[in-house]
Amino acid sequence: MTMRLGVIEYLDLSRDGDVTEKRRKAFEGSLVADRLGYHRLWVPEHHGIGSPSTNPLSLVPVLGSHTSRIRVGAAVTLLRLRDPHLTAEDLTTAAVFCGERLDVGLGRGGVAGPGTDVLLSQQKDDEKLDRALRDLVEALESGSELVEPLGVPYEGWLHGAGHRSAVLAAELGWNYCHALFLNSDVDACAATLRAFRESSSSGTAAVAIALAVNNDPSKAAVDARRQPFAVTAGTPRECAETVWNVRRMTGADEVVIAEVSRDAGDHRRALKEIFAAVMDTPHGV
Repeated sequence: MTMRLGVIEYLDLSRDGDVTEKRRKAFEGSLVADRLGYHRLWVPEHHGIGSPSTNPLSLVPVLGSHTSRIRVGAAVTLLRLRDPHLTAEDLTTAAVFCGERLDVGLGRGGVAGPGTDVLLSQQKDDEKLDRALRDLVEALESGSELVEPLGVPYEGWLHGAGHRSAVLAAELGWNYCHALFLNSDVDACAATLRAFRESSSSGTAAVAIALAVNNDPSKAAVDARRQPFAVTAGTPRECAETVWNVRRMTGADEVVIAEVSRDAGDHRRALKEIFAAVMDTPHGV
C-alpha cells in the first residue's frame, strides 16, 4: 500500500495561546508541508476567541500563492453561516492563486461554544443549507449573475462526522472526509465510508485525525490535552502506526492529520518526523 498524507493547519483551539503566534506557526507549518510532499493542506473555520482561522477562504489564496505543489483548500467553509453566491466569489479569487490545486471543502456544521450565540441568527436550517450547497455547486460549474464558472479543475469535498454528509457528497459527485477527531467512533467512521462508497462511483474517502507528535511522550501528552477534541499523543513511530491503523480500520483512501504541538519548533519537527515515519513504514506494517 502507498499512503497519501494530508495536513490540517490553523486548528489550534486552545484558550492559552496568543492567536497571532498560532497563525504564524500554522503558516510556517504549511510551507514545511509543501516542501516535504504532503498531498493536501486544509484550513478550518472555527469561531470564538483564540481561533486562528475564522474565515478559511481568506487564507486559502494566501497559502496557494506561497506554495507550489500541495493542494490547498478549506476544511471546512461553514455554508450554514455563509451566502453561497458570495462564497462562489471568494472561491473564484482563491482559484487565481491555487489554480488546479484548489480544494473546495464545505461542511454542514454550525457554530457552538462561548460567544458564538451572536452568529446563531445567521444559521440556516437543513433544508436551506442543502439548497445553498446546490446553489454554490451550480455557480461554480455553470456560473451565475455574479460570477463566471470557476474555470479551473478543482476537487469538491464535503466534510462531516456522520451519514448524511457522506451520502450528500456522493449525490453531488464530490469526495468525503470524515472528522474522526470530532467523533472518535472508528466503527461508525468505517460504516459511514462504506455508505459513501456504496453511493459514489469514483469519489475519494479520507479520514482526518489529530496528533501530538514528540519524541518526549510526556510533552506530547501535555500538548494533546490542550485541545477540546480527541488527540492521539506519541512518538513519530507510534503516530505513524496510528495513521496506518486508521486507514486499515476505516478503509480510507487518504489520511489527513492535524498536528497540535504547542511550540512552533516542535510543530515543524513533528511534521517532518511523522511524514518520514509514515512513508518509511513498509506497506504500512
